[in-house]
Amino acid sequence: MGPGAPPASWSQSLGGFRCSPFPHPALHVLHSLARALLFPAYWALDRLLVCCVPTPFSQGPGHFLGALLGGLASLLLLLAALPLLLLGLLLWLPLQYWRRPFCYQPPPGNWTPPSPWCPPSDPPRSFRFLSANLCLLPDGLARFSNLKHSQHRAEWTGTALLRGARGPGYGATGSSPPRAGSLVGQLVSALPGSVDFVCLQETFDVRASSRLAQRLATTLGPVIYDVGTTGIHPGPQLKLLGSGLLLVSRYPMLNARFLPFPNGRREDALASKGLLSVQVQLGMLDGRRIVGYLHCTHLQAPEEDWAIRCEQLSLLLGWAEQFEAQRDKDTDAVAFSVLMGDLNFDNCSSDDAQEQEHELFTHFRDPCRLGPGQDQPWAIGTLLSAPTLHCPVACCPEKLKSALEQEDGKNMYLAGPPSGDLPSGTWRGRRIDYILYREDPNPLFIPVSAQWSSDKTGNTDLIPDGGGGEGAGHDGTF
Repeated sequence: MGPGAPPASWSQSLGGFRCSPFPHPALHVLHSLARALLFPAYWALDRLLVCCVPTPFSQGPGHFLGALLGGLASLLLLLAALPLLLLGLLLWLPLQYWRRPFCYQPPPGNWTPPSPWCPPSDPPRSFRFLSANLCLLPDGLARFSNLKHSQHRAEWTGTALLRGARGPGYGATGSSPPRAGSLVGQLVSALPGSVDFVCLQETFDVRASSRLAQRLATTLGPVIYDVGTTGIHPGPQLKLLGSGLLLVSRYPMLNARFLPFPNGRREDALASKGLLSVQVQLGMLDGRRIVGYLHCTHLQAPEEDWAIRCEQLSLLLGWAEQFEAQRDKDTDAVAFSVLMGDLNFDNCSSDDAQEQEHELFTHFRDPCRLGPGQDQPWAIGTLLSAPTLHCPVACCPEKLKSALEQEDGKNMYLAGPPSGDLPSGTWRGRRIDYILYREDPNPLFIPVSAQWSSDKTGNTDLIPDGGGGEGAGHDGTF
């Protein structure tokens, strides 16, 4: 095969990972048994929270009586399930020592990935990225964000993403490399079609994330989900929830690693938030693999914890560089390194000034940012205002898009700054969801677009963030 000639297909050795997070089937069976023992108490506690947390849907004396009776029934069931809870914890905790920090959902046997990209004979190829916070918490916790029915919202999300996948053929090619500096941003009313890489946050509910992973794998490709290192951590700290991260790639996954943040506090103390890093293969060039790096994360949530977030930014920057340094420079050509996720700070609020100055932004570039405290004029906030989540306008993608194109609409439907006081100038909302990329002097990957979609209104409290770039193959070393 001559230089740059495309291979007939992907190598058979690109088989992904072991589906079970455990090295032996017996451990997997014991873990399933432990979760079954824990489920009655988990479900009862969740129902109890649902009955106790008020929402705009819970109004009127009839609802109050129903919530009271439901709460009493849930409390009785929780008390009855305590022996099973104790037994389940005694079995579940030691099993976490042998658990790999993620599950893997392979695509079905009849699934066809994009063809390998083989420059310079192949034209430039487009790669599209999507990052979204779904707030798929247990129903009782989701009520604090004015959301409900996590299982139904997981089904809706899967349907919406698969609907977008039926757009133009993935692995699209262009006729020429894009010009540097031609990046544009826009607000759209539909999820971007033909997405190649999807990073989702807050898929904490195990049933919802498993259901979502199974749906997405049928069309989009392999899925890494149920990510996190639960159990007892040094400190000691007890982690009962995973990281909430879920990653989908249409291209074969070569390597994956998750490292947890050691400094989660308050409501994040029970969650195993951290950095998920994945290496994917995009194609071949002169006998070398063309690879890409995806880093997905979700930082400390409370607005006042800027010091914790800064420490987490430093940790993930070092971890990302360590993961990428493991590659063989003689056999791998890097097309891109992308960092996606909910960083829980924005680039315009004065309350987030410390995070805005972090050295992360000297290693990864934010295409929506002009500098600390200043965004591109076309950038828009991604955090929606919780009180208006279920207003008729906020529940209609087209209407919300039209509203957010107006100054009054931004003030009404986008969350304000942490201090609560809107600035004197134009307010474009809190853009806390990011897709960053690492710049290279001789780039193989050039970002060309940024998009925000209003197509998830009423189902999450954040606007999905999308981006696209093109790979322009060159001869030589990258």
